[in-house]
Amino acid sequence: MKNEVEVSGKTVNEAIEKGLKKLNIEKKDAEIKILDEGKSGLFGLMGSSPARIKISIKEGVQVAQKSDETAGETSIDPSRRIPSEVDESAVAKKAEEAIKKILELAGFDVKVSSEASSRGIILNISCEDSAILIGRQGQTMQALEYVLKLILSKQEGRGVRVALNIDGYLERKNEKIIKKARELEEQVKVSGEPVEIKLPASERKIIHLTLQDSEFVETASEGDGEDRKLVIRPKKA
Repeated sequence: MKNEVEVSGKTVNEAIEKGLKKLNIEKKDAEIKILDEGKSGLFGLMGSSPARIKISIKEGVQVAQKSDETAGETSIDPSRRIPSEVDESAVAKKAEEAIKKILELAGFDVKVSSEASSRGIILNISCEDSAILIGRQGQTMQALEYVLKLILSKQEGRGVRVALNIDGYLERKNEKIIKKARELEEQVKVSGEPVEIKLPASERKIIHLTLQDSEFVETASEGDGEDRKLVIRPKKA
């Protein structure tokens, strides 16, 4: 076993914890030298650098060897564990703080709350300038959502599902999609011809769910990647 290792982490404390685990010792049995305290940068993305330490076993300390069973437990990759409800609650809190900080730095006065849903974490945002934050067809909101996902994924070391809902935009958008689904259902029913339309996966899902019990039509998603499309065709007798 090595008596000395160099370790990095998001913070000095995280690097120390990693080093202690690698050497299988307690902090009182370690000699620690901080090589670089690191920088968090903006939201942990821009200008960030890891903390680095050198940690060694104090002279005269006896180190217990890990059993195979213990080694197997410690070799589990934490990123593969299923997040608990407590974890998700903590992530939701981080998401609220991050989006609020982004928008406040941009000069917006906002109120943010979170809720759990089948889409992951939903951040409900209220703001007097909501039209600016939503943008044309929700494009600005989608860009903010993308940046937030990058921040959270980097902080958590895993993908995080989060969606923004600015002043009820998601509900209004879903209502429009459901209305469109019914219009397409009627069109196919009357014409007897299938209809193909390219839509984002989230919108295709809403139409599938809206028309799943239709007496007149059936839906399917066909194609791959950017060519994937929704097909609505007459239901076979």
